[in-house]
Formats: sequence, structure tokens, C-alpha cells
Amino acid sequence: MSAGRIRILIVDDVAESRDNVEKLLRFEPDVEVVGKAERGQQGIDMAVDLTPDVVLMDINMPDMDGIEATMEITTRVPSTAVIMMSVQNEPDMLRRAMLAGAREFLSKPFSLDELIEAVRHVSKLARPVVQAQTQDHSEPGTAGPRRATGDTKIISVVSSKGGVGRSFVSVNLAVELRKMTQKEVILLDTSMHFGDIGVLMNSGDAKTIVDIVDQAHSLDAELMEDILFTHSSGVRVLLSPPTPQEAEIVTADHLRATLNVLTQMADYVIIDTRPGFDDLMLTVMDASERMLLLLSMEMTTIKDTTQFLEIASLLGYQSDRIRLVLNRMNTYSGIPTRDIAENLGREIEFQIPEDVQAVLHSVNEGTPLVESRTDHRITQEIRRLASSMIDVEAENAGPDGKASRGGLMSRLRTAFRSS
Repeated sequence: MSAGRIRILIVDDVAESRDNVEKLLRFEPDVEVVGKAERGQQGIDMAVDLTPDVVLMDINMPDMDGIEATMEITTRVPSTAVIMMSVQNEPDMLRRAMLAGAREFLSKPFSLDELIEAVRHVSKLARPVVQAQTQDHSEPGTAGPRRATGDTKIISVVSSKGGVGRSFVSVNLAVELRKMTQKEVILLDTSMHFGDIGVLMNSGDAKTIVDIVDQAHSLDAELMEDILFTHSSGVRVLLSPPTPQEAEIVTADHLRATLNVLTQMADYVIIDTRPGFDDLMLTVMDASERMLLLLSMEMTTIKDTTQFLEIASLLGYQSDRIRLVLNRMNTYSGIPTRDIAENLGREIEFQIPEDVQAVLHSVNEGTPLVESRTDHRITQEIRRLASSMIDVEAENAGPDGKASRGGLMSRLRTAFRSS
């Protein structure tokens, strides 16, 4: 978002609608309407010329519908967020809007509160990666060399429900990546209310993400170094708040600022998450190059995983960014793995076997299993998972051999046009 007020372009073929939206926004001190367009192509041209922070886009227009105009704008002006407006609010229309690149959908008629909340929300959704790339990498006062953000791989461990082993997998994946590559690995716990990474890594009384809150406006690598806990494996850890009450003060803005700095400090950022699709979770998903979607062999988890995939698709996350990881794989559940994969319509790429005793001992000792049991079958599968994350660099290499981290919107454009 540009400095100061949120700059808005309104695109609607009905003059009265354009004027009414402008009137709704007129008295908001942090908002400025910089242009109004009555046709889709005119809206594209004005977006390219004005580079607004937000475009309010009507779907139904005579020359070009809002879906096509949105695709063009988000391709040519990726820093601009689009909010779709329509009297049509069917699920298929919402999905088409999100696939086209819209970040929010407003059903007409809408109130001022609904409008301004959507505007402020999408204006904060600038990608952490993009923001960090625009910063001066020679800025003084930081600890150690600052790497290009595009070289950092952000991998989140997600799930549709709790209790499937996200924290265990996150910790062991981070430690294994460090062992295999000897590169900088940072583990971030975004389960703000009930994070467990500190217990699994025996962190003691270390600082947490709460210590960032008061310094978010001036956060840099030097400050971050003082907050991170360094595990004996060499993995550095940013812990979740020590109490649920303190978790309430950590916002999505704080998380975005955190990711901006972490991607300057590490080769890999592994993020432990929590179930849901709130602002914090969407910030993590937007930033992630890979999402490891964990599930177990219970019918309830399989059902919830199906719903997670459906919602992720509706929100525009490409399926190739999500990899399925079956945790606690066993032979007594009564549901063969191939049936789970068939039900989900997706390949289960990794299967971490169940060993209750070994995992319980690892958790209670605060020692990652990949360190204490290097030949264990769980360790072997996590090693295979880590190897595949290292291979992400080769998968994303462009013709010049350099890693290519196109934004979510540009990837969506390619997928949408080739379908």
C-alpha cells in the first residue's frame, strides 16, 4: 500500500452506483478515491496509470465483465488489490472472482461498515515477500548479511483441525533441514494462543513474538536476533506468546512485519500454524511457497481435510502449493491409505508412520526425534519430506537457473488461462 491514505479506483458502469460508493467513502480519513471508470477496459487503463491500492470492481459491465478486467489488472498491476462487487453472490460466482484475483467479494447492497472493513482488510494483504524485496538490503544496523528475500523458502505446516501433529512435524522438519543443508533455518510458531514449539524444543524462558509488538514499526534483523531462541541443532525459533491473553495483542500486521525480517535472515522459514482461515492464517498461506497439509486416519479428519482443500481452492490457492502428509499412518484404522487418497482426489505424497512411544518420549524430553533416533522410520520419512523441500529450488528455477517466486496472482493467471 502506498504511504498515507488508501487510494481507491471505482469501476462500475452505473453512474449512480459509482457516486454512491464514493459518497460512502468520502468522510473516511484514511481513504481517497483517485478515479472512477464506467467500463472494464477503462478501468484497466486507469489502474495501470494510477496504480491504486484498491480497485472496487463491478462484475456486470457491457464491454468486459469484472472477472476478465480483474484478471488483467492483477496481472499488470500486482500491487493493486481488487474487491469484487455484485448482486450475484452464488458460490460459483465467488469462486470465479477469487480465481480471477479478487481478494474480497461484496454483495450489493452493502453498508459503509462492510465496505470500509473490506477496503482496509485487502489493503493490508500486500505480500510479505514483495514488501521485503523493495527494501534496501544495504540498510545499516542489521546483524549479519541480508539475503534476497526471493531466495528464502517459506514452508507452512497446516491442518484442518488440531491434534494431528503439526508441531511435531514442524520441529522435526526444521531440524532435519538444518542437518541436511547446514543453511539458516528459522521456525516460527503462529499457533498464538496455545503454541507448543517451546515445549518440544525445551526452550525454557525464552523471548516470544510478543516482544516484537512494541518494536514492530522499527523491526529489523538486529532486533530479531535478540528475540530468537537458538536451539542446540542450530535452528532458530520465534516462539508463540506465553499466555492466551497475550496472544490477543499480536495482529496480522505484526506477523507480516515479522515475515519481512525473517525472510532476510534465513534460507528456510518453517511455520507451525493453527486451524482456520483468519487474517493470521491467510497471511501465512499467502506467504508460503509450500503448504504441508497434515491429516490422520480418522474419518473426521479426512472430512475436514476435504473441506480445507475446497476452501483453499475457493480462495484461489493453487493445488500444487499444497502437499498432503499423512501422519500417524497405521494398519489398524480400517481405512486403507489408497481409499483416503481416492476420497480426497489427491495423492498422499508422504506417510509418517505411527509410533506412540517414540513420539511421546521425544515430546516429553523436549528432544526432536530426528536428533535422538536418526534411524527411526519416522525420521526416515521426515528426511524424505525435507529432501523434497530442498528440491523446491530446482522445481522453481527459471530458464536462467535462478529461483522464480512469482506471486500468487501471477501463478493463478497462468493456471486460469491454461484451463
